[in-house]
Amino acid sequence: MPQLSNEFVSHFGVKLRYDSPVYSDFMKERIRTGAYEVQEATELERIIQEGETVLELGAGIGFVTCVIAKNALVKKVISYEANPDLIPIIIETLENNDIEASKYEIRNGVVAVKPRTSQVDFYVHEHFWASSLAPIQGCKKMVKINVDDFNRVLVDLKPSMIVCDIEGGELELFKKATLTGVKKVYIETHQRQLGRRGMKSLFERFHELDFHYDQHHSKAGVVLFSHIDR
Repeated sequence: MPQLSNEFVSHFGVKLRYDSPVYSDFMKERIRTGAYEVQEATELERIIQEGETVLELGAGIGFVTCVIAKNALVKKVISYEANPDLIPIIIETLENNDIEASKYEIRNGVVAVKPRTSQVDFYVHEHFWASSLAPIQGCKKMVKINVDDFNRVLVDLKPSMIVCDIEGGELELFKKATLTGVKKVYIETHQRQLGRRGMKSLFERFHELDFHYDQHHSKAGVVLFSHIDR
C-alpha cells in the first residue's frame, strides 16, 4: 500500500486524499480543485432509486464507490477492481467516510462471460488507469487476479443497477451478458478503444436487451442505458 499523508479534500461530500503516489499530477489537481468525476457524481444522485443494489465494475480509487455507498437509498454496493494496489485505497476511502461495512463489498478481480479460467494475468502500470489485462509498455508488475462469470454474478447478487468504467472492455463484456434483473446501466464508454463500429455494436446490444439511451442522464462518453420497462 502506498504511503499516504494527511492531505484531504471534500469532494461531493466524500473525504478524499489527493496526494497519493499512485495519482498523476493531473489527477491530483482535478481532485484538489473538485473536478474529478463530476459528471458521474452529479448524475448518480439523480439516477439512484430506493432499495438499489449496485454492481460497480472498475472502482478505481473508490470515489464513485463512496458516492454510491453514502446514498441513503442504496441497499448495498458490490465493487470489482482489478488492480490489487487500489484495493487498500478503496477501503481506506470508505472507512475515512464512516461507511458501514455492511453497505459495501470490495472484490479484487474482473468479470467475464463464461470465462475459460478462474484467474487471468493483470498488468499493473505505473499509472493505475493505464493498467490492462493485455501486456503493456510501462508495466511495473504482472499479477494473477480472479475472474468471475458475469452472468452468474448477476444471478447471485441481483443488482438493479450497474456502474461500469472498464477502460474499453465494455463491448466484450456486454455483448454476451444477459443483464437479468438489471434496470439501469451507467457506463463510461471508450470510443478511442472501441472505434466507431465498436460503439455502434455496444449500443445495438443494449437495444437488443430492451435498454434505451437515456438522454436525461447521459453526456458525452458517460451514458445511462435504461430498461424500457423499469
